[in-house]
Amino acid sequence: MTNAAAQRNRELIPLLLPILVGLVALASIEFSGVMGWLLVQPTVIVLGGLILLSGVVLLLSRSVANQADRVAELIGQPYGTLVLTAAVMTIELALVASTMLTGESNPTLARDSMFSVVMIALTGVTGLCNVLAAVRRGTLCADGKIDTSMMVGPNLLGALTYFDLISTMCVLALVIPNFSRSTTEANFSTSVNVVLSVVALGVYAVFLTAQMGRYRNLYTERESLVIQDDASDEAEEQGLPLWKAATLLVVGLLVVCLIAESMGQLIETGITDLGLPSSLAGVLVAMLILAPEALNAVQAASQGEVQRSINTLYGSVVATVSLTVPAVLVLGVITNTDVILGLEPFEMVLLALTLILSYPHARLTGIEGLMKLVIFLFWILLQVA
Repeated sequence: MTNAAAQRNRELIPLLLPILVGLVALASIEFSGVMGWLLVQPTVIVLGGLILLSGVVLLLSRSVANQADRVAELIGQPYGTLVLTAAVMTIELALVASTMLTGESNPTLARDSMFSVVMIALTGVTGLCNVLAAVRRGTLCADGKIDTSMMVGPNLLGALTYFDLISTMCVLALVIPNFSRSTTEANFSTSVNVVLSVVALGVYAVFLTAQMGRYRNLYTERESLVIQDDASDEAEEQGLPLWKAATLLVVGLLVVCLIAESMGQLIETGITDLGLPSSLAGVLVAMLILAPEALNAVQAASQGEVQRSINTLYGSVVATVSLTVPAVLVLGVITNTDVILGLEPFEMVLLALTLILSYPHARLTGIEGLMKLVIFLFWILLQVA
């Protein structure tokens, strides 16, 4: 027993290294003059510092993704991905709230944040996951004919539920405000905002109840619904216990998001020096914050676990839209800040195209993923142009 405990402690050391590197980087940013020195340096040095910190974030994100996998192994789906989504959402809401409470008045902050999460998750990362999952099964054919039953695909009913929630909430929160007749800006009146907030929270509560209750099987891999043997009973003995994996997951996520927030000023400086639009800064910060979930989803897709990647990415989008809207509307009232929810015309078109392509397919060929990546590319180009 002592030898087993010693072995586990030795295995814990390499898992702690990314967190220690992240803490050192965070301490350097917060408590030394490194950030102030970087901000006044030439563009090349600023970009070098940005690349270095991004590398630290990616290292941490990889560690977080691994621990999310471990938690998912121990508690099963969809609970495993819910842990990751809940942790990221908590920190994401804290970042938006701190910016609204202490930063300059920015009426489009919440809208831009939500739309960035939607586009990154539903086009860039989901597109890559679709391609990886399809390629993994692409060689499964006989006599030159593809056996469609062997092609990878999601648990269709669960994926359709995500699609219904995402399309409804995105249109209500990000499109319909542009057509509101109760205000002169892209927002609703106070009474309609109250209804929107209650609906958003209610829908998410119903969804979570269904996902963790009677419809739990709709959010697990199709293959896992087949009766399996009890070989997995020993899984907990072969790695970290649940509490250690969960602790590493939460601490790693916290460090990632704090570094990403601290990097915001550095990103803005680099973008300004390069003459790029300031809106690109929010996109880059969103990418860094979503990095743990993105890596976890890509890792799942590369193993053929399409539903787990959908749970991670689509679950993040549902949580972002359903929880961010009520939070920022309340903060807007508290800080007496106008909150603009409606997207710009070209963004509404991109959102509509994204939602159309996000309709779940029973089997994946990879082409649907490529089209999502094309949308992501054009969205990034429009941010830069």
